[in-house]
Amino acid sequence: MSKQNPTSICFDLWPDGDKRLWSAAISAGNFLDPDGAASHWAAATKTQVQKGYGKWIYHLNNENLLTYARATTPSSRVNENSLRSFITRLEAQGLASQTIASRLTDLTEAIRVMEPASDLSLLKKISSSMQLRASPSRKKNSRIKPPHEIWQACLCFMRELITSNPTPNMSQSSRYRDALALGLLALRPLRRRNTSNLILGKHLTLDHGVWNCVIPGEETKDGEAIAFTLPQNHAFTHVFNRYLTTERQVLLKQPLLNMEEVSFLRGPLWLTNRCRIMSDHAFYYAIVRISTELLGVPINPHLLRDCAVSAISSDAPENILAASRILGHSNLKTTLSHYEQSSMLAAGANLMSTIQKIQTMEPLAEKSETDRLPFHNFKDLM
Repeated sequence: MSKQNPTSICFDLWPDGDKRLWSAAISAGNFLDPDGAASHWAAATKTQVQKGYGKWIYHLNNENLLTYARATTPSSRVNENSLRSFITRLEAQGLASQTIASRLTDLTEAIRVMEPASDLSLLKKISSSMQLRASPSRKKNSRIKPPHEIWQACLCFMRELITSNPTPNMSQSSRYRDALALGLLALRPLRRRNTSNLILGKHLTLDHGVWNCVIPGEETKDGEAIAFTLPQNHAFTHVFNRYLTTERQVLLKQPLLNMEEVSFLRGPLWLTNRCRIMSDHAFYYAIVRISTELLGVPINPHLLRDCAVSAISSDAPENILAASRILGHSNLKTTLSHYEQSSMLAAGANLMSTIQKIQTMEPLAEKSETDRLPFHNFKDLM
């Protein structure tokens, strides 16, 4: 197997000055030194931006624009020519426009926190331009589904599995797990990392028949704790308890449980067939696979958050502000951007539905030209 060509330089091989600035940016200070500008970032965000900056360093090195012998600041290497050649390199790698825009955002954020006083006007201008020009690599509108539709598809699937084989095997239990995870995300749209890492006895506890979920701030992206209860209706409770007493035990290769033992369960909620906690990537692809099977379109965990906001904006727009905390957004602008997108998707769907109804209407018999519907009255049919 041929080794894939590298596209990034690891942190250890960065210029010394860059390493010092980045380490300071992501580190918490002490009573004498202030916190770094990125010290509050979640670990995943730090990793993403660090990798993105490593791609920039790789580009500069390959273009002979990186001088290790002479001390230079990160911002001093940013100019129109270096940015244009960087974009050209990313395009040559076959990256989608949306991905390239994200790479520029990573670069902007890295330099911003490493050099808070630097002038990033050029980089921000080009980054904003790329964001405006970027088109999503996969169309979202056809994959936005109402949460209740997703849940019902998952519920029907799990019930069919129970009916078809009351004593499940490993394969059936894995598919049941995936359907339950998809359904839970539709009803409680947490971020993928928080959902995949749920631990019984830590995040999930049973109190008088009600499952409470508490995720501490140090495990969330915005540093704020998240607390809620799992759905308490009979349908959810039944399939969730079935997973804990039966399907999860099959995955653990252990005897089935009775309900009295459920409150004493400890360990990862989502397990592989090797008795291990599912990794973030395994969880992601499990959700994509089962959604494709049940709904006909691939819905990833993050898109389920768009589905939730779309439902709120169309069914209860007066509650859109509550979506900010439901989704764990520290900035309301983030929620509103999702709201605007979902509103446009809903408007587009309504328009297409109306047009299709008009196109399928039977023509009126023996109408003269003067009796036909004038164009300016089309809006009355909307």
